[in-house]
Amino acid sequence: MKQLIRKKSSGFTLIEMIVVIIILGVLAAGISTFISLSTKIYTEATDRDQLVSSARFAVERLNREVRDALPNSLVVSGRCLMFSPIVASAIYTDIPVSPEAARKTIDVIEFNEPSNISNLSVIVYPLTPDDVYVDIGKHYPVAGIDPGPTAGERVITLDVADNVQFSEDSPTQRLYFINGSVEYCIQNDTLLRSDSLSLNILMAQNISVVSSSFEVLAATLQRNAMVRTHFQFEKNSEVITFTNEIQVLNVP
Repeated sequence: MKQLIRKKSSGFTLIEMIVVIIILGVLAAGISTFISLSTKIYTEATDRDQLVSSARFAVERLNREVRDALPNSLVVSGRCLMFSPIVASAIYTDIPVSPEAARKTIDVIEFNEPSNISNLSVIVYPLTPDDVYVDIGKHYPVAGIDPGPTAGERVITLDVADNVQFSEDSPTQRLYFINGSVEYCIQNDTLLRSDSLSLNILMAQNISVVSSSFEVLAATLQRNAMVRTHFQFEKNSEVITFTNEIQVLNVP
């Protein structure tokens, strides 16, 4: 009789299949952890870049405006910094100051005139914030700017009912054009900017201001006026701090 020969069946054993499943599970867990970690790193880096970009824009905008602020117009009130921006400036040759007769005109040297003189005022030698925001003897509204009696001169006509006199001369004979004030305020952990045309414009989007302070240092014989600012911005637990000193470049 022929002896029956059994063929060995091919395939995986149960143990081999379990080992493969375990190995695949470990690889899947490792890959998912790697992807999750990479995604988290990317998200944090993106949030950090957005935080730095938004904060830097807001701080740089504030720095530029403060540098061009009218001298002695900077005031800190609570969590707000207020100042009057300079629209234009000129050197005058004659203004009505006692004992000169009062009048409605100012003679100035030719300068780069502002394109729109509506709502502008001229101010001479402001020494305190009250000179800017209260004292009428320092500033008057402008009605028009016309050619002067000689070449290279202009005549500014004031928009007043009666003839006026300025309270005092500027040692540098400097005259400034201004148009209202600007405020930077921290409200509800956001940095807002307001002026005569727009109110509460958000300066730093999608980030919170968790700490802030403004400090105005008056001018001395050795240096110009200075503003110290401190901001701490936060977004998704990312925190960045800006602390700097801004010199007010203009002088009365």
